[in-house]
Amino acid sequence: MSCPRLITLLLLPLASLQAAGGVPATWSDDFSDAGVFATHWGPYGFLATGIDAKHPLGKTVSGKDARPEWWQVVDGALRGQCFPEEKHPPGLRRAITGTDIRVSCRFKLSAGGQVGLSIGGPNPIVERDFNVAGVHLRADAITAWDNDVLHPKGSPEAAELKAKGIWNRKFFYAKTVKAQITPDAWHSLVLELRGKELKVIVDGQPALTYVTLCGDVAKHDIGLQPGGKSPRPLATWFDDVRVEPLTP
Repeated sequence: MSCPRLITLLLLPLASLQAAGGVPATWSDDFSDAGVFATHWGPYGFLATGIDAKHPLGKTVSGKDARPEWWQVVDGALRGQCFPEEKHPPGLRRAITGTDIRVSCRFKLSAGGQVGLSIGGPNPIVERDFNVAGVHLRADAITAWDNDVLHPKGSPEAAELKAKGIWNRKFFYAKTVKAQITPDAWHSLVLELRGKELKVIVDGQPALTYVTLCGDVAKHDIGLQPGGKSPRPLATWFDDVRVEPLTP
């Protein structure tokens, strides 16, 4: 039996991608071209070797410093892997433009695994660019998550956190619905964000609707993420990612 063709890629940091400018409103990637992938996508994550009191998730790395095992193109599809020793799954981002957008892809999750898809922009809630919408998909559930502030902007508590370099941010699961997503099989995912309303469609069927806190801002990027809990590495697969504007 022949071994599958494996391409390990060194990727550019997201800042380089955004600085390049000229991001089209519509683009797609089927991960058939390693050069295109390396040019447009940027990985990041938290190394288990850097976990301490100041960095509870681990040392932050991105671009060429990211672990090559996190993201690999295997036989024309993208495989993301998370590892049990790491406290946070790795991510992969690509620049986008537009306000009302539609993101679609195919995905495959492992038993016990998770698919993450996020949309980033100038989040006015948390006083910095951050995710304005996101979803997690598991075999039995779909969850929309969001960000809010810990303390009101301009308050002494918020100023104290800012001086310490700590995010004035509260990540929370906003809405969860039951689902039946078969592991180790390909599925389709569509995420639409029009104004503040987020819609999730799985395998052609409406699955979740959620009104975000600030999803109506101009968008900067999308993010992909594997996930799940297991004593062994877990793989999540992506293919045929497409971004396009929603028509009025």
